[in-house]
Amino acid sequence: MSPVVKSTSRPKWQRLPAKNVYYYRCPDHRKNYVMSFAFCFDKEDDVYQFAYCYPYTYSRLQHYLDSLERRNLDYFQRDLLGLSVRTVTKAAGVGGVRPEPGNKTTREVEFGGAE
Repeated sequence: MSPVVKSTSRPKWQRLPAKNVYYYRCPDHRKNYVMSFAFCFDKEDDVYQFAYCYPYTYSRLQHYLDSLERRNLDYFQRDLLGLSVRTVTKAAGVGGVRPEPGNKTTREVEFGGAE
């Protein structure tokens, strides 16, 4: 799998050539696989974005599911699971770094769900 790239002068996502993408076991990362790639930047003033795969938005997914729902397929059923998702993350001790005194060590993130 090759990453994709787009820039301000190249607005469509394009896959990098496979010959420029490398997968290898890295001793610095406990011998886990690492992906690296070579890329030549065309223009100095451009803003570049890289992604592992083509981005797929939540809105696009909802439109696709709506189109399936309108077809009344026997094997497709869509149900509401919940109205929001709550996650709590703890920053203390991540990577051996402790938060500075006074900083919050937990935060709550809420994502809007179905209406």
